[in-house]
Order: sequence, then C-alpha cells, then structure tokens
Amino acid sequence: MTMRPKALVAALAILAIGLGGCAATPAARMPDGARGPALSSGTVRVYTGTREILTGPFVLKGDPPQKRLSEFKPVKYPAVFVENEYLRLCLLPTVGGRLYEAYNKASKSQIFFVNPYLETYANDFEGAHPWNLGGVEVNFPYFHHGNTYNDRWQWAEVAGEDGAAGVAMSFTSRPSMQRTEFRVRLRPGTARVDLEYRFENLNAYPWGLAAWIDTMHPKSMDVQFILPTPWVAGHGFNIHRTTLYPWPVRDGIDLSWQKNIPPKGDLSEFAFMPRQHFHGYYDYKRDSGAARVFDPETLPAAKLWTQAPPVTPDQWYQHFEIWTATSAVMEDPVRQAELSAYAAADSWQQVWGIGGYVFANRDLALNLVRQPNGKLLAGVCGTRHVPGCVVTLREGPDTFFREVFDLDPAKPWRKDLPQRAGDLVMEIVAPDSAALARYELRSDPLPQEEWKMPPEPRWAKGLNNAYYEEDYSPLWRRPNQFLDGAIQRYKDLLAKEPQSAALMVDLARACLKDAQVRLGAQYSEPGPKADTDAARRKEADVAQAVELLRKAAELENANGNARLYLGLALESQGKADEALAAYQAAAKAARPAWAAEMYLARCLLKSQPQGALAHARRAAEAYPQSSPARHVLMIALIANAKTVEAVALGKAMLAVDPADPLTTDLLAEACRKAGNSAEAEPWTKETERLLAADPKAAEGLQADLKWLGMW
Repeated sequence: MTMRPKALVAALAILAIGLGGCAATPAARMPDGARGPALSSGTVRVYTGTREILTGPFVLKGDPPQKRLSEFKPVKYPAVFVENEYLRLCLLPTVGGRLYEAYNKASKSQIFFVNPYLETYANDFEGAHPWNLGGVEVNFPYFHHGNTYNDRWQWAEVAGEDGAAGVAMSFTSRPSMQRTEFRVRLRPGTARVDLEYRFENLNAYPWGLAAWIDTMHPKSMDVQFILPTPWVAGHGFNIHRTTLYPWPVRDGIDLSWQKNIPPKGDLSEFAFMPRQHFHGYYDYKRDSGAARVFDPETLPAAKLWTQAPPVTPDQWYQHFEIWTATSAVMEDPVRQAELSAYAAADSWQQVWGIGGYVFANRDLALNLVRQPNGKLLAGVCGTRHVPGCVVTLREGPDTFFREVFDLDPAKPWRKDLPQRAGDLVMEIVAPDSAALARYELRSDPLPQEEWKMPPEPRWAKGLNNAYYEEDYSPLWRRPNQFLDGAIQRYKDLLAKEPQSAALMVDLARACLKDAQVRLGAQYSEPGPKADTDAARRKEADVAQAVELLRKAAELENANGNARLYLGLALESQGKADEALAAYQAAAKAARPAWAAEMYLARCLLKSQPQGALAHARRAAEAYPQSSPARHVLMIALIANAKTVEAVALGKAMLAVDPADPLTTDLLAEACRKAGNSAEAEPWTKETERLLAADPKAAEGLQADLKWLGMW
C-alpha cells in the first residue's frame, strides 16, 4: 500500500512541523496578524494560516482564565480561512474540528462568541474538559460536549459549481467506529455561513445517534433569546421528558431576556414543537444578533442555555449557547442503522442594524414591531445583494407603505412609520416578482397550541428500556461508560422468555458492542489492572455472544443477523473458517443480512477475487452511503484489475467525504496498480497531508488497511 509504518511516521514528523509553521498569503489583515488574499467581488477564497490563542491549563472548579492571566501563553494553532466579500471565517481543524470565527466585514463584528482563552486538559473525557472556546462545535458520537480539544480532525478544501467554496473537516471516533463530517461553506456575494453535517455509522450493527451541534454567542444583559416555540422541556438527564413549560412567559416573567433570568440556577430549555424554522438572538445595545435557519426534518431540536445574571468580566462563561440536534427530544437518541449515514444542514447569518428581528430565512431577516414610542419599526437585513426589491406593508386590504430598496448585506434597510393598530402584513418581493419573505403582525396574540406529552417516556420500561440503554450509554464520553446496563436489561428480559431468538440476538449484539468499546484506558482508574479486566471482559463478552448466537441461529433459521453477528464474534476469536461459513449463511438466509456481503468480499479477496467482487458490488448496492462497503468494493476492483472503475469510485467518495485518508490511499494504490505512478503521487501526497496533523489518524489508517487485508 501507499504508506508503511516507518515511512508514515517520518512523513508525519516532517509534515506536522510544516503545518504548524505555515503562513497565510499576504493581503487583508487578520485578527491575529495572519494575512489572506485580496478578494474581488463574487469570489470565495480558502487559504491556510495560523490563529494565535492564549493557552493555559484547565482547572476544575478553579478560577476562570481572567483571574489566572500569568498561566496563559500565546500559542499559534493551524487554521484554515474561508473568505468572501462579506465574511471571513476561521476554522481550527486540530482543535476539535471547530468553526472558531465568523467575522462580518460590514458590521465589523463577530457572529459567534470568540473566547481568547483556550484551556487544555490531559484527560479527554466529557466530565473534565473545557468546552467554551466559542464558535461552532459538532458533538458526535459523544453528544454532550463530546469533542474535546484533543480531537484532531482532517480537512480538505471543497468547491461547488456555483462558486461556493469552503472546508470539509472529518473525524472518525474509535473504537465506536462512527464518523463525523462537518462542512463549512461560503457562497459568492452571500453574507451567510452554510453548514452541512454527515454522521456515519461504520459498524455492521445499529448504533445510537444523538448528534448535538453547539454554537456560542456573546452574552450581555441586553440580549433577547429568539426561540419561536410555545413550549419547552427542562434540561435534566431525562427527568423532565414528560413535563412541558410555556415559553417565553412563565410565572409572569419573560425568560427570553438575559436580564430576566432568575438569579438561582441556569436557564436550559429544550424547544418543543417550534412554530418557525429559525431561532437565534439579538443584542439591542449593540443592535446586532444572529439567526440560525434550519430544516426541522433533519435537525428538529432547538436548545438554549445561559447562566443567570449578572454578567461580570471574571465569570467562566461570557457566552450563552444555542444548540440543535438530530433528535427532537434531545436526550432521546434514535437508532442509526448499520452502515448508514445521516445528513443534515443549517445556516447562520448576522442580523444587525434593524432593532431586532421577528422572522428569518436564508435570504433575509426582517423586523416588524410596535414600539413604546408609538412608532412602527420595520427593518430588513439581507444575506445577498438584490437591487430593486419592493417592501410592502398592509393593514387588511389597505396598502399603507410601499418602497423600492436594495437588499444589501452591507446596508440594512430600516424605517420608523406611523403606528397601526390592526393586523399587519409585511412582504418582501424581488425584482423578478419572487417572494422573499412574508410576515404577519397580529393585533392580538395567537392562542397557545395545546400539546400533551405521554404519561411516561417511551423508553421507561421493557424492551424499549433495554434498547435505550444500548443506544444511550455509549454516547457519553465518560470513564466506565460501557454497556453493562443494556446487557443486564436484556438478560432480565431473556430470563422471562428463555426461548426468544430475538432477545438472544439483542443480548449478543450488546455484548459485542461492549467488547468493542471496553478499553482499560477508559476505566476510572486506568492502568495494568484496568487493562487486565478489560481484556477479560472482552473475551467473556465475545464468548457469551457466540453461545447466544449459535442458539438463536438454531431457533430461527430465517434471521440473517444472528449469523452475521456470529461471524463477527468468531472472527474476533480468530476462527476465520467458521466466520466465513457464518457470513455465507447470513447472506443466504430467508431474511438476509446484507452487511454479510461486505465481509464475504473481504474474506474471499485473495482466494476468489472474482467472487469477492460480486459480493462487494452487492454490499455497495445495499449500502450506497457506506464508506466501508465502498472501500471494500475499491479493493475488490483493484484485485480484479478494474483500476479505472476503482479510481472513479474513489473520486466519487471524495466528493462526499473529501478528507478521508483511506480513500486517498486507495486511490494511490489503484493508480499504481494501473502502472500510473505519476497519477498516484498526488494521492500519496494528499494522504500524507491529511495525516500530518494527527498521529492517531495514521494509526487509524493502518488499522483500516489491516481490516481490508492490505497488510
């Protein structure tokens, strides 16, 4: 293959030095002194540089950095910048794969909170690391501040036919084998940050999916939280899943204002049944805020977290947080199918100069409010330049205001008009008559929708409770967070139904997952004793799974999953021939386990390359979103001298996930096997670049190549 261990380590050492010291191309001055390229109208540039951040130790329950300034020193971190005529973004791939800054050139301010202090901590578990660096962090598979500053993501530049450009950052979590892709893009002439997410389950069995995306914003006493929903649920490790509270007024207090938060306790609200597809905030003293626009089908959740006032300079948290997630009830994970990927997207834009906002979409945010001074305030802040738009305001059938204006991200439109008491409608129309926005301001408030939660959470009892434990437990990045609870619950259920093949398969799957994630390093007291116990438990888990799956296969011949999981267990025991027979039986079962086709292709690659190719094609067809299935197909194509097809497949995979070093490595191998060393060289260099910032990624590539049978 492309890289061998010694050469790989040497390449990493050289490239890591080079990446850490790289300088940006000269041009407009960056916040930390780096420089970017000059921009012409209608272009997006991507370039590398460094971002200097004051770095010091994280002290649990200690003083904030503002009180420990002597402990913090400036450190330069590798950064990638994305810039158009309106916005300049700074991404930190080696600091948790984070969008750190989004600077609006027109308003001369940041869209997100930017913490000047980065606190480091040697332990990377969820309960003991800082998560308030700012910007946007993607938490997957560990859903609650799960990506630490120890996670180093790979990145690659992305571009679109419409002139859009940006960066795709990717990270594979091991040993859970779940992959995250976070894509950040700007479009020419657009003052909006478009974000895309892809969460992939690389396993041959389902895994819990509860991806949380956290954005941080500057906090002041003049901030209003814009959360268009009538009901919220309280945060608290699922204890409030059946209780809803009205929003925003509760007990006579409007909780949508930072200054109104009760002094005892934080505000942590999960929005339920949102009326609109946007939320965000506005700081009325600064006359600016931000709006997030989202698709409730893929990212249905909205959460708000803030500390109680007062806001003082020496507090830990100078920010508040706006969250979204893949589950509507955020701490209630869904089950992601084997070898599948989940895609979602949203966008952020700064709203400024219009005195607040009541509506937002991807084109604009608008404001229409009756003011205490007796005036009617109307405003529009656009995300792109559209000359000759028309704003119209009506009261019933009466049009009382109409004006032609230029929608311009650099020049928000704002008017103070005479007050109107009736129901009002504001419309924004483009010069081609396309409707850009419509908002209704009623003279009386809408009646609050009625909504009742079930008397108890759906996962409270029985089999659902066991499923919940299986899906939920591995999503916490904490010491001792294994699958003991799920295993015990399945055992209790199986004791009541000892002949249930389905429960045997469920229990065996939980045992295999426990063996997969159980590492001595993740015990509360790591060391030789923990390593010994982890090895013992792994062996016991797999042995129990084999026993259960043999029984399940005898009881229910139609179940292909029993044989698939049996093959996985036998392979982990080193019983290759028995594992192969189990995979063959899984593929031929009345209810076949199509993932078995991928394992058959891998097992038969050397002895029966043509048969392996047939199996690999079936696996890729059954799981078109799966990178493991397509990687196996690439290997099978190379083994059958179909290198042109292998290269085409690899390039198609990079269009989906451009920062995967395994794909670039296999592309280099395909070119070499075809005798095209010159074509292989760029892919080899790209593999080296992707691995340069993270030795752990190199270890992961070696493990993937070994699994594919290439070493």
